[in-house]
Amino acid sequence: MNLATPILHHHDPSPFAEKARLAFGIKRLAWRSVQIPMAMPKPDLLALTGGYRGTPVLQVGADIYCDSRLIIAEIERRFPDPPLLRSGPLVNFGLQHWSDEAVFPPGAALAMHENAAAMPDGLLTERAAYFTDLDFDSFAHDADHFRAQLAAHAALIEAQLGNGRAFLLGEEPEWADIGAYFPLWMLGGHVASGPSILAGKPALARWCERMAAFGTGERSEMTAEEAIAEARSVGLTDDTGSDTVRVFPVAHPETAAEGTLIAASDDEIIIRRRDNRAGVVALHFPRIGYRIESADRSRPPRV
Repeated sequence: MNLATPILHHHDPSPFAEKARLAFGIKRLAWRSVQIPMAMPKPDLLALTGGYRGTPVLQVGADIYCDSRLIIAEIERRFPDPPLLRSGPLVNFGLQHWSDEAVFPPGAALAMHENAAAMPDGLLTERAAYFTDLDFDSFAHDADHFRAQLAAHAALIEAQLGNGRAFLLGEEPEWADIGAYFPLWMLGGHVASGPSILAGKPALARWCERMAAFGTGERSEMTAEEAIAEARSVGLTDDTGSDTVRVFPVAHPETAAEGTLIAASDDEIIIRRRDNRAGVVALHFPRIGYRIESADRSRPPRV
């Protein structure tokens, strides 16, 4: 292993982390796994990310990539074979937006409703504060509606595969397949009613088997302290740039990370920040869905 071997900060039940793990599997990559807590506090992760606490986070040396959309773009850049965006970024990321915003929420609601008693202390309360678009008090009342919505989305996948194609966009897997698969992976592993929701869709069932067969690559375990030490060993300096900013998901400003702005393109925002444990790290965020503001509240906000 070397500094170019990616490190994924995740927890095994995470459906969003399954996106990255499956990308590793399709690309047959070696990677290192750092398990993070499912709920706050996450002091080891925040040593690398500042305030950002989403799952997963990708680390390559002292470069820290946040948000699964940017993570897959970086995996594709570093490890282009086999390609996961062969049909183009708009189609692939557009279908990811569908799965994230339309398919995942009812699946997550069902998972939390059906497994509430088994969840670690405090997790449900934290999720309720984070997923403000879900009415946690109405889960029991809405459960059948959630199941109907998921069955309808699964029917779309069944129809897309109806002409006998192996994957959603053709004969090879793409990011769109990963995006569509991860909520169904969650249903299969975390929702007791999941199999009945997906029943009666033979093309979808065969596609799920093909996706699962890719596995998750060559995984090895490492500790959070080892990952932090690896970032520190790179020895980045923070003497580039002078504009101190906050970067955060538009929907979750409470997870902002603060640092020196290095770059802001149509694709990516990069800041550098110094941590007592990790040293200087470069934090990478996607441009879409994220906002930059001056850390000095007396100055006009950035965008």
